[in-house]
Amino acid sequence: MKNIDEDADGLTAILEAPTIPSDFGFTEEHDLARTQARRFLQEHSSIERVRKLALDDVGFDPATWKQIAELGWIGLVSPEQYGGAGFDQLHLALLFEEMGRRLLPSPYFGTMLALAGIESAGSDAQKREWCPSIISGEKLATVALSEPDPSWEPNDVQTRVSPDSAKLTGTKTHVLFGRQADLFVVPARAGDQVGLYLVKAGQDAVRVEPEVSVDPTRRTARVIFEGADSIRLAGEDRAELGTWLAKGQAMLAAEMVGAIEATLGLTRDYAADREQFGRKIGSFQAVKHPIVDIMCGLELARSQALAAAAAFEAKDGKAPTAARMAKTLASDTFAYATRKGVQLHGGFGFTWDCDVHFYFKRALWSRGTLGDALHHRRHLAAEIFDHA
Repeated sequence: MKNIDEDADGLTAILEAPTIPSDFGFTEEHDLARTQARRFLQEHSSIERVRKLALDDVGFDPATWKQIAELGWIGLVSPEQYGGAGFDQLHLALLFEEMGRRLLPSPYFGTMLALAGIESAGSDAQKREWCPSIISGEKLATVALSEPDPSWEPNDVQTRVSPDSAKLTGTKTHVLFGRQADLFVVPARAGDQVGLYLVKAGQDAVRVEPEVSVDPTRRTARVIFEGADSIRLAGEDRAELGTWLAKGQAMLAAEMVGAIEATLGLTRDYAADREQFGRKIGSFQAVKHPIVDIMCGLELARSQALAAAAAFEAKDGKAPTAARMAKTLASDTFAYATRKGVQLHGGFGFTWDCDVHFYFKRALWSRGTLGDALHHRRHLAAEIFDHA
């Protein structure tokens, strides 16, 4: 490990906050977009619909997915030349926050991360070929990241591609809506190099097996590639995989912020209504103090999620660090909020009829996906002290 006193300038550079543009902030346009999203999701992702889709074979409503595409949400931050709307990253963070608040059962997260991979790593020709059909909803794309030996870091990828034939071999687990996907974006290793590859579904060499997901609103599958045909994303300005994954961490952090706020609302309202020993339970310190702790954690998590969005919008090199910090803080706060939410609902909190349990399951899924808080703290510590 380096002596910090001998490398003060380097340490200062590491600890510098990511750049936030001077004009980055909420505008009337952001407010209108958030209002539209909240209204749409209130109608199409009520808790009653969430409960119904949690028991559905598919796990999401194709008609709602089509409407999401028509609203332009899939291409929200994509360049206009590829069929997108070209909005900034704050629009995307706000949209994910609203989706998290409503626990929208949808392939949106997997599709957005897949699309970001194509846009960051693909050539112009590849973007023109694949992005429009994904943005329009014609094709459903998802990412195949996790492997049986779990790790979310690019250096640990074991799936391999034959350098002479581009045949891809390996197993990916926890693939979001893998049974419905038309296209997989897959990190794979060719020799010593790890890159992103496109694999079309429906090949004989692609086997998709359903999994039991801890979160019934996020269906997953195990995808086994047995020499599947693949296409390497080969743009000249191909972004590092770590930066691409960091975008996913930022998206997930923003989504968790919305879910935390919903959990807080459910718990607060129950505490304000439930009576015990002739008093509202919200008047007891053992109840109101945890609720305030959740509220404080929520605002910190929201600030960090927005900071990560700002850093990516500014194309700041510190954006991956900001995303790791956002994912860490949101994961911890979401876990605490749902744990206390279940506890403060008393015996009712442990039943299927209590809505909080859906948020509890989403918290379990979200914490582990793309690395939990401990995982990211280790990497942030290694970045600071240079002892990975």
